[in-house]
Amino acid sequence: MRLKDKVAVITGASRGIGRAIALRFAEEGCDVVVCYRADSGAALETVRLVEACGRRAIALQADVTRRKEVRGLMAVAVDRMGRIDILVNNAGVNKVCTFDEITDEDWDWVLDTNLKGPFICCQEAWEYLKVGGGRIINIASVAGQYHGPKTVHYAVSKAGLISLTAAVARYGAEWGILVNAIAPGIIETDLTRDELRGPGGRAVVGLTLLKRPGELQDVTSAAVFLAGDDQNYVTGQVISVAGGAVLP
Repeated sequence: MRLKDKVAVITGASRGIGRAIALRFAEEGCDVVVCYRADSGAALETVRLVEACGRRAIALQADVTRRKEVRGLMAVAVDRMGRIDILVNNAGVNKVCTFDEITDEDWDWVLDTNLKGPFICCQEAWEYLKVGGGRIINIASVAGQYHGPKTVHYAVSKAGLISLTAAVARYGAEWGILVNAIAPGIIETDLTRDELRGPGGRAVVGLTLLKRPGELQDVTSAAVFLAGDDQNYVTGQVISVAGGAVLP
């Protein structure tokens, strides 16, 4: 129970990596605020699964690109759950296309969600996190470390998120707020399993040193490490969960 009685706000927690982190945190004793943009049914399923672990959970709707909605989300989270100890900026979008195919609308949609959104969430959670020296975990991507190649706007947004992580860590140090990022690589989920077995997926897996995709527990284990009290001296860092696809 490494996160016993802590409260985490997790954006994009209705499915995929966000839901997996929510459930792993619950198993470690954490209560969870499930932030979602559109799919209330999926968010409520995450709530049900968290509650099945014996922890409290609520689902709150907010578009992370809209400051007023995020401000309301954080206020309701504190009112309902008592405080915020952990913020996980997981909500993200992507549109696979080549550099010359990216439209202005594509660029704005990806950058607003993947970079502006976490920036707004960090700012709006800041006063609450300062109370107890909280944790911020940004879910970046190995694409932001090797810069593409087919999703330039996505890679730029995640590289920016990695930079934001380091910059915010400087400000958080005074208050004991530890800010880190996780950069997943090829992670096998229900959404990616078929793709990974195709020729394109096999080629991407071939870029890793381990020659296999990662699993959700690889990402959630890193999140628990960064969120828990076992460590109190890691901040401004990026943990690459990518099977060695990128080396420093």
